[in-house]
Amino acid sequence: MNDPKTRRGRGLNALRRRLGKVQIPVALGMTLVWMLLFKGFEPRPESLGIALLGFLVSAAIMMVFPLPPIVPGFRFWPVQCVRLFCHVLGKMVVASFQVTAQVFRPGPPVRSSVVAVQMRTDSDLMLVCTAIAASVIPGSVIVEVAQPEHILYVHMLGAESEAEAQESKQIILTLEERIVRALGTRKDITDLEAATAAGKENA
Repeated sequence: MNDPKTRRGRGLNALRRRLGKVQIPVALGMTLVWMLLFKGFEPRPESLGIALLGFLVSAAIMMVFPLPPIVPGFRFWPVQCVRLFCHVLGKMVVASFQVTAQVFRPGPPVRSSVVAVQMRTDSDLMLVCTAIAASVIPGSVIVEVAQPEHILYVHMLGAESEAEAQESKQIILTLEERIVRALGTRKDITDLEAATAAGKENA
């Protein structure tokens, strides 16, 4: 016969098992998407509450619908993470002015290009992170992700000539490098450096 103390202990053990299903990096990524959907990055009093609610909702989703573990996962490199944040923030600010100027520029409509960018690591996680980061920069939209080949097809606003398309491609490659050095494993960083030395990005 189960007494209340035993049932309480089983309930706590079940709760601990559920909490163990919460993957903090994934929860933070889902919180970032939540913040973008609800404009949580705007300077307003409720932004902190939106972030907290987004994290709680993300944790609840993973507790109810457990996800397979990410292998090998993230590796946080603090200095590189700061560089990544500053890089993305700077690109967002500059691109915002560029897109505004292109939209209000007199003359013919702004033309665009879809560029194919070959990733230099085989990590699906780095591929997803690069795609998300590229999507938050104004003027760039992910059209397709070729997962087996690790190729991103990115619609770049204002890339009219071949030279501008190559410049847009280099923007994505630089973004990938920042992400790998900030969040990638040692193997990801080694693969990146080997592919760069072999000129894979120019393929």
